[in-house]
Amino acid sequence: MSDKSDKMSWGEALRFNLRAIKLLNSQNRLMFPYMVFKALFQTAFSYVSLFVTARLIGELAGERRAEKLIFWTVFQLLSTAVFAMINGVMRHAYEVRAVNFPYNIRRIEDGKYLSMDYSDVEDQRVRDLRDQTRQNGNWTGWGFLRIQREFERLLSSVFNILGAAAMSVGLFLSRVPEGSPYGFLNSPLTALGFLALTVLCAGITPCFNIKMMEGNAALSDKVRFGNRLFSHFGFLKQDPDSMVDYRMYGQNEGFIKYYNWLPGGNPWYSKGPFAQFERRIGGLMKIGAVFGEKLLLCVIYLFVCLKALGGAFGLGEVTQYVGAVTKFISAFTQSITILNNFRINAKFLKDIFAFLDIPNKMYQGTLTTEKRRDRKYSVEFKDVSFKYPNSDRWTLRHVSVKFQVGTKLAVVGENGSGKSTFIKLLCRLYDPQEGEILLNGVNIQKYRYDEYIAIFSVVFQDFWLMPHKLGQNVAGSCDVDEKRAVKCLEDAGFGERLKELPDGLETWLGKDFDEDGIVTSGGERQEIAIARALYKDAPFIVLDEPTASLDPIAEAEIYQNFDNIVGDRTAIYISHRLSSCRFCREILVFADGRIVEQGTHDSLIAAGGKYKELWEAQAKYYEKKTGNQ
Repeated sequence: MSDKSDKMSWGEALRFNLRAIKLLNSQNRLMFPYMVFKALFQTAFSYVSLFVTARLIGELAGERRAEKLIFWTVFQLLSTAVFAMINGVMRHAYEVRAVNFPYNIRRIEDGKYLSMDYSDVEDQRVRDLRDQTRQNGNWTGWGFLRIQREFERLLSSVFNILGAAAMSVGLFLSRVPEGSPYGFLNSPLTALGFLALTVLCAGITPCFNIKMMEGNAALSDKVRFGNRLFSHFGFLKQDPDSMVDYRMYGQNEGFIKYYNWLPGGNPWYSKGPFAQFERRIGGLMKIGAVFGEKLLLCVIYLFVCLKALGGAFGLGEVTQYVGAVTKFISAFTQSITILNNFRINAKFLKDIFAFLDIPNKMYQGTLTTEKRRDRKYSVEFKDVSFKYPNSDRWTLRHVSVKFQVGTKLAVVGENGSGKSTFIKLLCRLYDPQEGEILLNGVNIQKYRYDEYIAIFSVVFQDFWLMPHKLGQNVAGSCDVDEKRAVKCLEDAGFGERLKELPDGLETWLGKDFDEDGIVTSGGERQEIAIARALYKDAPFIVLDEPTASLDPIAEAEIYQNFDNIVGDRTAIYISHRLSSCRFCREILVFADGRIVEQGTHDSLIAAGGKYKELWEAQAKYYEKKTGNQ
């Protein structure tokens, strides 16, 4: 994370902001052009209205000619109608696109997250960086969100400065008649003095605004942590999985105390750093803003009214010049604040681009995976060793094994023995630091990554089902082959339950989006997850302890049923429980990151090694449990 207390150069800030605008425009190409047109027409309308109003007041204060009054009145009505229609069209066109802006940002961030190397996805530092950038957005919109807000304000300020300057020219060109006691107002020095005093007064408010925003940004780390606490504890009591413990142990008081505790206090708390900063700078900011604003109005009215009193122009022009100069100063003041906000925001953009610029280090091969109808593939681990990023401990060490696709393979061992890591390397979610993995004799890194992972269907231990329709969950897509989905659900054991559902595959899982949605049991969720794996129809199917939360008998039944439907595909079963491994043709026994035994159930029992030790320990445990019942 960049230090928000350090000032960034204007050149670097400009580069980050231009890059952000270019990237955001690529996701929503018409939003920024419509933003320009909307600001232009809104500004133009306000100055046309000011000009016409000045003409009407001047005529009413002067000759009061009926034809002129009618002309300017009709002109005002017509211009109002025309600009109202144009502004309505521009505003609608802009807002239609602007409403998608937060989703464009999520698309950029989520697209990067989904396309980066899986090793980076699991890297805690990367996850923290992603979380920090999102929290910065939640905290007063720092980052991409502020680009839209400040760019729109800047456009309005620029157009107002140009419009006000054009309408204020007459103030300085109009001369007081010779011989008037106010003739000194014709002097260039008087005009320069007025402008200097105006700029001085106008600069008071931006100074406090800049100080406020810099202090706001400097607190981002503490506020971000406060937001993370709120995001966790503020909604934890609504989580169905934690609701029972929350109620049984009365944890609400503990949540509140922890949320209110932070080094220096919760940023939002009455004694927190943000509240302290508000009290320290807020009063000065209000005093400075009022002082600068009131003094500025006095200067403007004094100069304009003295020239009018001297005979330089009439009452209508007074209205025009006071309005124009006031708008000019307001826009000038706002533009200074906005430009500084862009500079501050660039520090947060730097963090965002640090995340977006994380390179994909995994080699992307070029070979096409062989499409074999007989599904006959051979896989070999050759002296493979692996340790997770930012860790010095080897999770797998010198693993060598070869097996043919079409076999039933069980991978067993105690928790932490390396079973799941073995599967992650097989699916190429990671690359090993030592050794190589071969598919049909070719290093898997040489295959196209998307084609290689397409040959695997995996039901992980912590699998996730979307709160969407049943058919979409099975297909993993909005496009569903209904006959195929029904067949997979029936094969996975969900057939009878499916017949009970009036909406069939259109039934929603959960009640997040449909009050008629179904709440599935653990076993039913297992069956849907397995149906999803079958729907993909990949030659490799892996069950990575998805039944860990079930009892051993239920687990064995699911594995046995699954074994009956995998056909000629390779089925790999991972479990730290051994009751479901007897039907497998081959068993790999992991311990301390190594394959310590390999063989069939009977041969491993006869060998009297680690597998027999685990088997007898678990069998004895289950016998005791049965006896007590």
